[in-house]
Amino acid sequence: MLPTSSSPTRFMRPRSRGSAHLVIILVLVIYIVYLHTNGSPYDSLSRSQLVPFSRRSTSAANRHVLQSQQMVLTTDKSGWASTHGKAGASIYQRPLTPVPKGDMRIAIASMNTMESTYDHISLSGKFGYATKHNYGIKMDLAVPKGFRAGAVWHKLNMVEYLVRTGDYDWIWWIDYDTVITNTTVKLEDIIAEALHSEKVKSPQDIHMILTADCWPLNAGSMLLRSTPLMLEFLSDVWKCGDTEDDQNRPNEQSCILDVIEAKPFWKSRAMWIPQTKINAFPSEISCFDKHQKGWTPGDFVVHFPGAWAHLQDIKDPYGVLMRKYNEWVEYVHPGSLFFDMGC
Repeated sequence: MLPTSSSPTRFMRPRSRGSAHLVIILVLVIYIVYLHTNGSPYDSLSRSQLVPFSRRSTSAANRHVLQSQQMVLTTDKSGWASTHGKAGASIYQRPLTPVPKGDMRIAIASMNTMESTYDHISLSGKFGYATKHNYGIKMDLAVPKGFRAGAVWHKLNMVEYLVRTGDYDWIWWIDYDTVITNTTVKLEDIIAEALHSEKVKSPQDIHMILTADCWPLNAGSMLLRSTPLMLEFLSDVWKCGDTEDDQNRPNEQSCILDVIEAKPFWKSRAMWIPQTKINAFPSEISCFDKHQKGWTPGDFVVHFPGAWAHLQDIKDPYGVLMRKYNEWVEYVHPGSLFFDMGC
């Protein structure tokens, strides 16, 4: 019936559009409920304690409090990031999508305890790389309160945390003062290449893939197999550094090497690969391994340890090098000159 002059005209919207709105609202409600029950991919952990292997790593004044507050680490994945293994301040991003069965499950771990001029470069590069290849990543920004050992020792806590989740097969520890210059390189390819090299007789026995520099070990980039055996190794490393003499405590790098060299069992579980594979140094820091080769365009990652000693006349040496080599990231990708030439 046509509207008359005495009755107002009514415009009826199609019911299908209203139904579509209801569907959208329903989906949003379900998604919000999911986030509250399962946690978002990004979990900011509040300040708490991650109990180290060694009680001596924590001051005696805090031991009673820490014992009463300590969280029991389990492999229960329900609400893990919000209830277990909390560090001083941390961001923990799980793989964004389920890892296909049979594929390597990999996590990246790094830390920084002070503000720097290159925070955005380091953080965005590592989180971007993890997201691109669907790796987990844990970034700690403070050590536990009362932690007496030097901050470098906290990397052992972080590795322990990731091992105890039971969610990963391998963990890549990478120092903060690094730039991933070739994001097309996959960690699983590096691991597979190392394990299937001619010098490896039993790939399943290898638990540490390491590099040297001009010293026998540089612990700034290490690939560690995530198994209960790794917890035993970490415990031995803690014992090496377990001393009441804070001033003369060895660093974690020295203890890792000492434990490997002192026990044939651990020595048989470690292997060294060329430095440029996962720990290349720039020409400005010429502390190279036996291959005497520094970073070149197309290499996976560049690391700047001891930049303060090598660039003494430059203010903010780490920031200068991080910004310089970060410029290479956008040029090294599939289709670039380096890859077209097979370099």
